[in-house]
This record gives sequence, structure tokens and C-alpha cells, in this order.
Amino acid sequence: MADSERRPLWIVVALLVLAAAGLWAASSLTWLDLPPGSGYEGELRESLTGGDLVPWPGPLALLALAAVAAALALRGVARRLLGVVLAAAAVWVTVLVLGGSAYEAYEAAPAVRAPGYDTLPGSPSRTWWGPAAALASAALLASAGMLLAWRGHRMPRMGAKYSAPGDERRRAAAPDPDADLWKALSEGKDPTERDR
Repeated sequence: MADSERRPLWIVVALLVLAAAGLWAASSLTWLDLPPGSGYEGELRESLTGGDLVPWPGPLALLALAAVAAALALRGVARRLLGVVLAAAAVWVTVLVLGGSAYEAYEAAPAVRAPGYDTLPGSPSRTWWGPAAALASAALLASAGMLLAWRGHRMPRMGAKYSAPGDERRRAAAPDPDADLWKALSEGKDPTERDR
């Protein structure tokens, strides 16, 4: 198999691994810097990460990793459908980030004054590290999905060399004596007995 046939598949694998790493990073990077005295879910906090605010970055990172195995194992239409699912997931992540779902989650939580502070804290300041990692991961997911949808049916499949189309014809043309022994055993016969 030529390297030019394998290259798009390895590009997809690399894009998906990078997307998984980016989504994992987005869940642990800071999305909001909180003013002194801010409490969130009963704790005094200085900052909130993506994992604190929204539940989706971690599971989507696992989806991207699972898609690596699926991209290697699937073929044809199934691989193209995987590409469509990945592209849709990328659009969903983009909508969630740009729509401010993480900030809405913070605003929906009740404002809490930490012990020792006389007034409620001020407004938090948004950071760009977490959202940027999520958007970059969405771009990587979209690229992998579009490449699978476009060229997925032409990419080689993991283990395809063991199930090449000509294998059955070659086996029929040159029978294997050991195969007859195994066939007899699976049929419940003693292969060492000669037909009388």
C-alpha cells in the first residue's frame, strides 16, 4: 500500500488525538478569574475551569479518542458517517463556546459571599485560554470529520491486509493439508483414522 494512501488516515488520527488533548486542556484551563471573596458551590475560589462550569469538555475528549479507534476500524459509508458525526460535534462545541454556555452556568449559580467578606464580590473576568483551547479542538475535530467524510472510503482499514479480496481464491486454488485436519476435528471426526 502506497504511503499516499495511508497519509490521510494518519492525518485524521493525529487531528483526533490533538483534538482530544485540546478538549482535555479546555476542561482544566481557567475560563473565569473570580474577584476576592467569591464562592462557587460552597467553596472559596479564585478561578473556575471549564470542568467546573460545564460538563462537556471531558466526555468530548473521550469521544475524540474513541473516534481514533473507529476511524482505523471502520470503512466505507460507516467511516464517512463517523466524519459527519465528528463535524457535527465540532459545530456543537463552537456554538457552546461562542454562545457562552460556561458563563451562563456561572451566572445561574447563586452569588455567594465568602466568610470574612462584608459584601458580595464583584464581577468575574473572562479569560481566553480555556475557550481558545475548546475552539481550537473544535477546528481539529471539524478537519478530521471533513477529511473522513470526503476521503474516508479511500483510506485503508486496520487489518485490511489480512482480509484482502483475493485470499479466498488463493486458498481454493492451493488447499492446505493442515486445514483438512482442523476441519475434520471441528466436525467431530478423528483426522488420524484413514477412510476404509
